[in-house]
Amino acid sequence: MININYIVVGTDCSGKTSLVDMLSDITEFNVVKGSSFQHSKCTQDELFNKFLEFTKLDDTIYDRFTYCNEVYAPMYDDFAMLSDEQRRFIEKEMKDKATIIYLYADDEVLEERFNSRGDDYVSLDKIKYAKGKYEEALHNVEHLEVVKFDTGKMTTKEIVEQILLNY
Repeated sequence: MININYIVVGTDCSGKTSLVDMLSDITEFNVVKGSSFQHSKCTQDELFNKFLEFTKLDDTIYDRFTYCNEVYAPMYDDFAMLSDEQRRFIEKEMKDKATIIYLYADDEVLEERFNSRGDDYVSLDKIKYAKGKYEEALHNVEHLEVVKFDTGKMTTKEIVEQILLNY
């Protein structure tokens, strides 16, 4: 049997939580919160070891992953940040067992969502900045497939159907 893992990434307000919840309900996969906000209040080595443990899991949906650490940690003084070498090592450990699902939306859509929900950790300016940083980070992915979905143009249900059909 092939083990499948999904790494769901994107800025705040991009639709990650809705997608993770629906995908988990259908697949019955475990969900792991890989958010830098939740895991980055430690040392760099501790963070690296946490992500290494994540690579041993199968049939898992990761709600954020190392790419989120790469994007958000530089914005905050108190967050540990993985080195490029550590990120690439973790990525190699996930080779052939995970697909990255990148969710994004136009700035106007993100702004509308942000204004309706707000956020304790990031501002709208940081979300827009992070969107560009995600594009950079995911452009450098070498060992995993990256699939992009515009959540301003597709519903969560449509995206989940595409994921299950093709990945």
